[in-house]
Amino acid sequence: MVRASTTIGRERGARSHPALRAALAGVCVLVGIVVLAPSASAAPGEAELRPGEVLAPGEGLVSADGSQTLVVQPDGVLALFAAEPDPRWVSGPPSPGSLLRVGEDGVVALTRPDGTVSWQPDAPASAGSTLVLQDDGDLVVLDAQGAQVWESGTAVQPSILPSGGVLAPGDALSSPDGRHTLLVLDDGTVALLGPDATTRWSTGAGTPGSTLTVREDGNVVVADTDGNRTWRSRTAGNPGATLVLQDDGDLVLYDVAGAPVWSTGTVLGPPSLAAGTPLEVGRQLSSPDGHLRLELGADGLTLSYDGSVVWSAPVPGAAALAVRDDGTVAVTGADGAVLWTSLTEASPGATLELEEGALLLRASTGQELWRIDVPAELTAATEVATDCDDVTKPVPESDTVVTGLGVRVHPCLADALDALMTAARADGIDLHAWGWRSSSQQIALRAANCSPTEADPSVVACRPQTAPPGTSRHERGLALDFTTGGSVLRSGSAAFGWLSEHAADYGLENLPGEPWHWSVDGW
Repeated sequence: MVRASTTIGRERGARSHPALRAALAGVCVLVGIVVLAPSASAAPGEAELRPGEVLAPGEGLVSADGSQTLVVQPDGVLALFAAEPDPRWVSGPPSPGSLLRVGEDGVVALTRPDGTVSWQPDAPASAGSTLVLQDDGDLVVLDAQGAQVWESGTAVQPSILPSGGVLAPGDALSSPDGRHTLLVLDDGTVALLGPDATTRWSTGAGTPGSTLTVREDGNVVVADTDGNRTWRSRTAGNPGATLVLQDDGDLVLYDVAGAPVWSTGTVLGPPSLAAGTPLEVGRQLSSPDGHLRLELGADGLTLSYDGSVVWSAPVPGAAALAVRDDGTVAVTGADGAVLWTSLTEASPGATLELEEGALLLRASTGQELWRIDVPAELTAATEVATDCDDVTKPVPESDTVVTGLGVRVHPCLADALDALMTAARADGIDLHAWGWRSSSQQIALRAANCSPTEADPSVVACRPQTAPPGTSRHERGLALDFTTGGSVLRSGSAAFGWLSEHAADYGLENLPGEPWHWSVDGW
């Protein structure tokens, strides 16, 4: 069963987690044996910390497949590593000499030498609880019955569901670039979310508790807890088929020979077209958020926004769309004859681009040579929320504000942020921050920070951790990356210490592993 990354500290039911990734290269961290009560014993390299067991500095847990390591560092920070030298997650500020302990009462805590708690998962105390490091990179607390009561939210989402694979409620596939996510919702619906987290395809209303399975005969089925099917792909007869969520947004079922046998038909094209790369019939350009499309059909060009036609150019016999060497746009027939042109001025090096609300031809100098805007009524913003809890998806720049201290955020956060930064400066902490981020910026950041792992190219690792486009709190204007002295905050700095003590008073929480990143919900 594939685990999706979820909110840190969220309580969840029990799940099984078969390993989906091959063992990665060894982590450059010295992991010792588990320190135990006198009557207990354990071998090095275990994945569990049981009641009464303790990890001292330099000691840790290793996942069953060897790909993940949790270690108490000499500085007292609890850190989670994969194959990369930088940690994927850390517990918080350093405190040399700290110990990680699971008490007989089920309480998991990282404690300082003076006995005070420096970190503790938000899990209910339950005698017999165990801390487990899973193969998927998630750190979880299981109660005595094996039910999961807490998770770190650090599981890596795969992009492939093999034959026999199952997605349960809360589980997901994610495209390698992180722009697209297939989720099994708690209500039994299976939904494919696009770059801005809007639903691009779904199986329709389901039954709570339903799962999605790639059956061994090649049929993809959504079934309830009694085995009743609520949706199926009707692709039986393709044993060994694999379901893949691609970077182009299409969810495709491939047979064992690699031929596609079914797909959702949700392909998003590239956002631009340069000279020398013609667009063929049946292909499209798409805006970064996926709402605006320019499609070339055999009868011409169509520009549409969420299915509503914005502009069209009838071109019977069209075969290809291209930006010519002189910078004009042309549609040609099968014989290469020009059937339609943009009638724009020559401008070698021009590029045809789709932004989130317009189609434009841009010169190499940045000048707009031709532009078609989406009507305002199609993109009209809804009433801006005043409560941050009501902001549940990315917002356009027009729905943000710049605070008095120069940070662009959602209006619901503006006053609290100004108050926090003013208070910090009064205490000698000169904080600055980066706030709202556009969908295009998030996509670029994800591309820069994330890449397929060598051990399994279907699994993407990010360093530092970078939210998939459409899910980042920066895109909602609800997150800040704090800086001081021109650099992002580091664990152990005076600025991080100040925020750790005071940020909650202003409604901000830290994302473990990223001392600089604070948001309204810790994500």
